[in-house]
Amino acid sequence: MREKDIPRWLLPILVFIFLAAIFAFLFVRRLGGREPLDERSSSIGAIQLGEVNPDRRKPTQPRDPCALLMSDEIEDELGIQLGEPFSEVVDNPIGEMVCTFPGADDEDFPVVSLVVVYTEGMETFLIQNGYSVNHLYAGRNVSDRFTKPVADIGDDAFWGGSGVELWNGLHVLIWDVYLQIDVNSGDEGNDLEAAQNLALIALNRLFNE
Repeated sequence: MREKDIPRWLLPILVFIFLAAIFAFLFVRRLGGREPLDERSSSIGAIQLGEVNPDRRKPTQPRDPCALLMSDEIEDELGIQLGEPFSEVVDNPIGEMVCTFPGADDEDFPVVSLVVVYTEGMETFLIQNGYSVNHLYAGRNVSDRFTKPVADIGDDAFWGGSGVELWNGLHVLIWDVYLQIDVNSGDEGNDLEAAQNLALIALNRLFNE
């Protein structure tokens, strides 16, 4: 199979299989060299998580990402007029759900994309083989060259810059939920801050409402 024929959803699973083969080595190495988020000098754009406290006693039930973030909240944050948002469930076994907020003048340009994956929403065979949102998150944190850790939001988070690649946007791992929010306002510095603010709104709505 040529690289270009590999489905996008399959890439994190392939990464998981590779990581599982060398799990002990990577685990020891990460423990030895990784500082807590709030102690990393490279951490950027810290935002207070506030009252986002998932119930870790039970699985989080999947919700449509378009129910977690409103168009007017994005417009207030970015000062950009949006078109009608639309949601889709990606045809893959990880149960990936996407809400896209296009620009008012260009419905093909995603100003904001909110991706949410729940361990509870994955196919049974993945869960039975130990796959979870933790592995999806690790698979998309491709390299320190392309991503930077973000402090004080979720259990772990990183920023992969503006754009539409798998590693772009703000990625948040919290309990059994993986959230990725891409903001493309034309100002990457502003995109990071906006992504954090919007992610916090979505997480508050997911776990507190």
